[in-house]
Amino acid sequence: MDARKNVNIKDVARLAGVSPTTVSHALGGGRPVSAATQARVRDAAERLGYRPHPGARSLKASGTGVLALCAVNVTSPEVSFADLEYYFKLIRGVTEGTYGSEFALVVVPESESGVYWDRLLLDGAIIADPVAADPNLRALRARHVPCVTIGRDPDAPDEGYWVDGDAEAATRLFLDHLAARGARDIAAVTWMTSDYWTQTGIRTYHTWCEEHGRRPRLEIVPEDNEAALRETASRLLARGTRPDAVCGLYELPAIAVLRRAAELGIDVPGEIMIAAPSDFGLGATSSPPMTTLDYHPEEHGREAARLLVQLVRGETPAEPRRLLPFSLIERESTRRR
Repeated sequence: MDARKNVNIKDVARLAGVSPTTVSHALGGGRPVSAATQARVRDAAERLGYRPHPGARSLKASGTGVLALCAVNVTSPEVSFADLEYYFKLIRGVTEGTYGSEFALVVVPESESGVYWDRLLLDGAIIADPVAADPNLRALRARHVPCVTIGRDPDAPDEGYWVDGDAEAATRLFLDHLAARGARDIAAVTWMTSDYWTQTGIRTYHTWCEEHGRRPRLEIVPEDNEAALRETASRLLARGTRPDAVCGLYELPAIAVLRRAAELGIDVPGEIMIAAPSDFGLGATSSPPMTTLDYHPEEHGREAARLLVQLVRGETPAEPRRLLPFSLIERESTRRR
C-alpha cells in the first residue's frame, strides 16, 4: 500500500508549521497567504505527496467560513454563560468584531472530551477564560486550529494569542481604593478557580497585604450554591473577626456579603465597605449600590475576534497579546463619610 494515500492536511500543516486552515488557503487560494507561507506549505505537501480529496476541495480551499466561541464558565457548569452580563456583552463584542469579515459565528459549549471540536468544521476559535490544563485549548491545538483566548492560558500566560485585562492592576486598584476610604482590615472573597484572573488576584492580594503591613484574610466559597455563599458571608461578618472592608474577586460572593450584612443590621459602608468586579451586573441595583469594576467585555470580544480573523487569514498580528483597560465605578458601598 502507498503510504502517501494516508497523508492528510494535518500532516502537511505539522510539517509546514502552520494550521490546517492555512494549508487550505495556501493550496486552494481562497484567502491571501504570504508568499513565504505558501511556498513552505507547497513544499511540505510535495514532500509528503499530499493531494486534496476531490470531494472536499471546494470546501477546504476557501475554508469553512465559520468561527467558534467557547465561554468556559468560571463558577459552575450548571450556570449558563448567557446568565452572566459579562459573557452576554463579550459575545456581543465578538459578533461586532466578526461583522463584515465574511465569517459566521457559532457558540460552542465547553467540553472535557473535545466532542464538539471533532464534529465542527471551523476555521478558528475563541476560548474565553481558559482554566489550567484547559481541555478545549488542548483539543484545538491538537487539531492545529487557530485560537485566541480572552484571558490568558494559566499554563502559558506569556505565550499564544490573547486579549486580557491586567488582573494585578485591577486587584491593586480595588485594594488601594478601599484603603483610601479608610479601610484597615481588608478581606478578600472568591471562588477557587484555576483561571489566570483568579490566581493572579489571589497572589496580588497577599502581596499587597505584605507590602502594607496588613493581615491577609482570604475566604473561599467552596461550592457554587446559595448555602455556600451565605455560609461564607456569615463567616466573614461574625462578631469579633469582622473586617472593615471586603474585596471580591467575583461579584456573587461580594453580593452575598452585602445581602447578609443587611440581614444582620450591619451598616454598609459605615461598618464595612464592599467592592467587586461586575459579572452578573447586580452591583448597580443592589442595596446599597455596590462599587464595581467594569472589564469592558465588549471591547475584549471585539479585539479577540479581530485578532482571530487575522490569524485565520494567514496574517501576522502586530500585537499577538493585548492588555485592555478597565474602569472602577464607585457607588455607595464604599462611599464612607
